[in-house]
Amino acid sequence: MSGPRPEVSRRPVTVADAIEMTEFGDPDYLDGGSGRHGVAQFAPDGKRFVIVLKRGNLKTNTNEYSLLLFQSEQKYESSVPERLVSFSSSSNRPGIQEVAWLDHRSLAFLGENPGEVQQLYTVDCDTKQVRKLTKHLTSVISYAVSTNGDRFFFSAEQPSETLLTEKTKREGIVVSNHTLAELITLRTLERPRHYGELFAGRQSSSEEVPVKTRGLIGSWPLWLSPDSRYLILPTYLLDRPPGDWKSYEDGYLQRELCAKHGNGEPFIIRQFELVDVESLKSEALLDSPIAPPYYPGMAAEVLWSADSQSVVVSGTYLPLKVSSPTERKRRQSNRFVAEIRIPSREVVPITLGDMKLSRWDSRTGELVLQTSTNDSTAARKGNLIAFKRTDGAWKNVSASGGDLSRMDKIDVTLKEDLNTPPKIYVRDNRTRQERVLLDLNPQFHDFQFGRVKDVSYKASDGHTVSAGLYFPPHYIRDRRYPLVIQTHGWNPERFWIDGAYSTGFAAQPLAGEGFVVLQLDEDLSTKVSTPDEATEEMAAYEGAIDYLDGLGLIDRERVGIIAFSRTGIGVEYTLTHSKYHFAAATLADASGQGYFEYVAHLNQSFAWDAEGLHGGIPFGRRGLDSWARSASGFNLDKVVTPIRIEVNGLIGVTGLWEQFGGLRRLGKPVEFIYLPDASHVVVKPWEMLISEQGNVDWFCFWLKGEEDPDPAKAEQYARWRELRQLQDGTSKDVSQCTSN
Repeated sequence: MSGPRPEVSRRPVTVADAIEMTEFGDPDYLDGGSGRHGVAQFAPDGKRFVIVLKRGNLKTNTNEYSLLLFQSEQKYESSVPERLVSFSSSSNRPGIQEVAWLDHRSLAFLGENPGEVQQLYTVDCDTKQVRKLTKHLTSVISYAVSTNGDRFFFSAEQPSETLLTEKTKREGIVVSNHTLAELITLRTLERPRHYGELFAGRQSSSEEVPVKTRGLIGSWPLWLSPDSRYLILPTYLLDRPPGDWKSYEDGYLQRELCAKHGNGEPFIIRQFELVDVESLKSEALLDSPIAPPYYPGMAAEVLWSADSQSVVVSGTYLPLKVSSPTERKRRQSNRFVAEIRIPSREVVPITLGDMKLSRWDSRTGELVLQTSTNDSTAARKGNLIAFKRTDGAWKNVSASGGDLSRMDKIDVTLKEDLNTPPKIYVRDNRTRQERVLLDLNPQFHDFQFGRVKDVSYKASDGHTVSAGLYFPPHYIRDRRYPLVIQTHGWNPERFWIDGAYSTGFAAQPLAGEGFVVLQLDEDLSTKVSTPDEATEEMAAYEGAIDYLDGLGLIDRERVGIIAFSRTGIGVEYTLTHSKYHFAAATLADASGQGYFEYVAHLNQSFAWDAEGLHGGIPFGRRGLDSWARSASGFNLDKVVTPIRIEVNGLIGVTGLWEQFGGLRRLGKPVEFIYLPDASHVVVKPWEMLISEQGNVDWFCFWLKGEEDPDPAKAEQYARWRELRQLQDGTSKDVSQCTSN
């Protein structure tokens, strides 16, 4: 039987559907293949290309990855992709990632199978022979391979080490930059999680040669010159930066420069390093910092020229040692895209701003950049612009002055929007005909999705907020629905079943249960780490309730809210300071920047964040009074909302323990779920189920009075009914037996 399926046979989407859907393998893709991570990776001769796909497997608790090979000249309407390799990951890392062509027939990639750590592999597309280049003790996190494939470099996680040695047994542990979690577990947890080590290797040898760098390596790419003479990589500074760096007009940089640093603790400031491959000596590429590592839209990337005589770098400040006061001022206040000549280090500015590097065409000499939206949500498309070097300077060229499209005979794109599931298309650039190459999820025809609408509204303080509004699949006009607000990012160009992230968010499954869901964008660019950050976020949540109530969409007495990561600050402030009613809330691996979290992490460099939020240092009457007014931990007595706390990894326990312990002591309904092995953005299927389905159940219970009859959830609902007794005041709690 052909044609669309009857409407009556379609069912709402579940969390399990979201987990087991097939997705494009790189979540940070840039549509159209215009960025570093394209949908398809074309061979240098353009005759074939590969695509990475992934899907979750709830039965095995793994994520299954496939590397698919296509021939550029084949008939796509009847094509079946050739599966080159398949890997299945049981860790928080992808099974296949960082795929790159070495020549016309060979590919390199990072891969792992269950129980393994990630290693560097190559695969021959003709013979299908897979070769493991590294056998490192810890996971490889980035790599670069020479054009002839013989020499390679890789960074790998630092091994976790015990703090309980014979020496420390005799002398004790001298605490410097250790985290509280490390002292509790007696393992070096944080350094391996954040920092790597650099090694050099050859295919003809099993030896891995350590390469010493000036700074500490993060999980960022390595860029090897075409002639294999130089390697460029970003690193965190270990030495105090030069004094004139304080002249850069960058709030993040200035706060980090003023932070206290313990022995061996890096500054969270990055710089490009240049490694001479022959001598394995490393030095700074520029006497200047690059973009902060955690701010969205600020790419710091590298493109080598074909002759290896220069590089183009993006997201970098330029050195301030220039003779012109006007040029110095320009460099103080702007990041640049610039060309750096090798080895002279002559700097040739190209353009201002944070842009992504697309390609440097050796045939035309054109440099193609992609403008950044500089917002909170990854993978929004920017515009392409081109520059060309003329008489030693770079000049902008119009689209007519250079070909800004692919030179290949075909284009491969992934198309989707807020109501259209992603499909991969192939277009013949000669005939302009376009066909579906892969329907990633044909099973979606059996699902009834809630309609999604791109909206904007006024927050209660007057600023404009962008959001995605999810309607129940069988929405009835003039009926008022319970509302769940999901915070931390919105992109109308993406088809999101769960939301901006997989931690906590479950937009379509919640809509399928009869909720209106609002996925909020987030703009912290001007208010971050200031006392206005939390109040502005609170205004966005209050304005959302007023806006949807005014449309007649929601019952404002049945409103829930989910915080994830940074938005925990605003949500926790709202639950302790807003006059608006929230019937239930979730803090999903959220930041609170409370007093206990601050003290527990005080020997880390981000102490300035909480101090900026709460108006100073919480020692002494003045500072403590300021914290007492704004920090949620000092205002838990005002909480009237049942709260579900989800923590991913031990570091998060110290972050939200104050809220959990305080609410328990006050006899208020609070649930604490600890996922010891989960990543901040959960990726393993079982943990996604706990996080997302747990929230669906939580809000159905508190906002609709519904319980899932599944016998496996009986104990969950027994706990929650006890919490309801606390909420209703019918439970005798220990806090009621003590005096104020």
